[in-house]
Amino acid sequence: MGKFGVFIAALALLYSVGCRVTVRDEPPPRREVVVVEEPRHEVLIVRTAPPPPTEVIVVAPPAPRVEVIGVAPSPNHVWIAGYWFWNGKSHVWVKGSWHTRPAGVHAAAVWVPGRWEARGGGHVYIGGYWR
Repeated sequence: MGKFGVFIAALALLYSVGCRVTVRDEPPPRREVVVVEEPRHEVLIVRTAPPPPTEVIVVAPPAPRVEVIGVAPSPNHVWIAGYWFWNGKSHVWVKGSWHTRPAGVHAAAVWVPGRWEARGGGHVYIGGYWR
């Protein structure tokens, strides 16, 4: 018995036990691809006051990573520490890096780093800002 005969016998067996087989000539369902971009470091967003908290995240962020802080590229550079960013599915580490103060920010301004706070049965991220 060839492959076709085995196929027909299998269909007959399924039909006899009450199974219904439907053959469709439809393309397979499309898969949706979600592209998650890497977050930009928050220091690139010029803020001079703390932003409002973000959404409440049920999954607590991991402990901050220990980063090696090298020598500043120039006296005008400020170290901006890394932080955990929530991408909608998991926490992603954004590495710390050296940055110069953006245009419009006073030369004596200091960076106040963002932080995670426990609130509303979860955690919210309060973004960093220049003070």
